[in-house]
Amino acid sequence: MNTAAIPTPADQTLPTGENTFKVIVFPVALLGIFWTCQQIAEVIDARGDDGFWMAVKWSALLLMGVLSSVLLIAMAVLAHDAVHKVLFRNCFANELLGGLMSAFGLIPFYANRQFHLTHHSYAHQPGKDPENAMHQHNFWFAMTIGSLIGLGLQFKILLSNLFARLFDKRYLGRTVKDLLLLLVVTDLYFFILPATGIEVMYSFVPMMATLPVVFGFRTISDHYGLPAINRGLQKTDVLEPDLEQWHKDNKSMQQEVTGWVVLTNSFLEWLWSNVNYHEVHHKYPYLSYKHLKVTFHATREQVPYVVVNGYTRSLLNLMKRDYYSQPEDVRPFLNNLP
Repeated sequence: MNTAAIPTPADQTLPTGENTFKVIVFPVALLGIFWTCQQIAEVIDARGDDGFWMAVKWSALLLMGVLSSVLLIAMAVLAHDAVHKVLFRNCFANELLGGLMSAFGLIPFYANRQFHLTHHSYAHQPGKDPENAMHQHNFWFAMTIGSLIGLGLQFKILLSNLFARLFDKRYLGRTVKDLLLLLVVTDLYFFILPATGIEVMYSFVPMMATLPVVFGFRTISDHYGLPAINRGLQKTDVLEPDLEQWHKDNKSMQQEVTGWVVLTNSFLEWLWSNVNYHEVHHKYPYLSYKHLKVTFHATREQVPYVVVNGYTRSLLNLMKRDYYSQPEDVRPFLNNLP
């Protein structure tokens, strides 16, 4: 194993410039899509309001909604790195900008950290992994409704923090920040943009209408269709990830297979920040996304991975599987070469 390619938490280089570029450009691009949606709707409305033109308008808007959803997922992946404290070295920038990226998808950042780090502690363990509730269903239900279930669970955590842990100082500040960030972004969607002439019906609605399916298209290939894991509890602070401790404790997890590696094109890897190397992230959860691809190629002959070429092929394979599959189902993909 080429361990020189796998930096420690303190030694790894974070792509600060690239992350800064993304946290600026992605929201601006999203607003540009919203503006384009408004122009499309106005041009088509001027041609007529009969059934044909309505169908044309909403077909175009839903197509633009897919683009919005793809960008929203790109922002959510950046927020995911912030959850692991590897978006920026500066803690304030990491939490603020990561929280803002999360809020664009209406995801409470700190509640998501609790949910997500618990997921890492019990990855793909029946009855323990919080993602069970999202994806332990038939394929089509998991792909379309799973994201809504997951969002509901994170708001349940937010409400629990608000009402059951209101006087716990560890939770109070985080809960207030979650609420403020969500307030800022919902104000943008529902008040500021409409005040500029961009209607909610032509911007936010197409995005939300397509997001569950687009999110499902990406995330169903994270863990779906793999054999269950029986590891027991891995101690992880769900409020503050200790990267150095994760670096020390992840040795046993390197021999497990809880997620997939989906080999895809370079642009999608850049846009979605290498989240397609999901199993690498679970084996080395303290690494910035920038190191995942290199780490995969450095370790693929020594530790197990299940590898599939492309998201479309992944979906065609997973359609035939249950959430928890049998070892023989994934053996053809084990450490598969491209």
